[in-house]
Amino acid sequence: MELEQRKRPENASEQGQFDDFYDEIFSCPEETQRNNWSVSWSDLMMTMFIFFAVMYIYQVGDKDLKFGFGPARSSLSEQGSGMVANINTQSRHLDVFDQTKLAIKEVLIDDNIMVDLVNGTAVKIILAGDFLFDPGRANLKLGAKYQLDQIAKTLNKNGFMINVSGHSDDTPSNSGIYPTNWELSSHRAVMVARYLTEVCGVDAKRIYTTAHSYHQPIRSNDTKYNRSLNRRVELILTKEKY
Repeated sequence: MELEQRKRPENASEQGQFDDFYDEIFSCPEETQRNNWSVSWSDLMMTMFIFFAVMYIYQVGDKDLKFGFGPARSSLSEQGSGMVANINTQSRHLDVFDQTKLAIKEVLIDDNIMVDLVNGTAVKIILAGDFLFDPGRANLKLGAKYQLDQIAKTLNKNGFMINVSGHSDDTPSNSGIYPTNWELSSHRAVMVARYLTEVCGVDAKRIYTTAHSYHQPIRSNDTKYNRSLNRRVELILTKEKY
């Protein structure tokens, strides 16, 4: 009761001032009273928009810095080399085909090595047998090792399975080491596989070998040139084991 009396004006003059104060507060038009909140709300929305825009720009820049540009691509630094090797976890056969063609063009490899895209599901690298080996032998030539080094760089850029496939012509083997072309084509495939894994660092879990002797020729064995084409080692790259 005492508090209420203290709040009331003591005279008529103060009472008039008190009434004028409240009249001024409540004299604001109804429409203005109803829309005043929208100004504050729009300011809040603008602030939130700027905040999220800044966060998005930061996130995109940070992603490019850590992972490089493009989808599903990461970078792996070779320890001590100062070099960075790109590893694409979603490589396509066409991408691998283009990379291999580019690698062959850069090292000026001639017709001894050919690359083919098979039905869009496999990449086949055909290595001429006479380019890799001496007649009747399975030891890699020095020049062949250099070219395999270049091809291995492309192989290491993807995770495809690699079938190292040995082939021969129909000329009987005269070597005591290789009684038939089965042994010769098999040993040649193994030597290429060993070089790729032991020297070039290709993951051995990705590689397997097959041998076909002279039973899968690409030309008929009726001329010297055609037989030279049939003597070959193929690297067949597929997503899964062929």
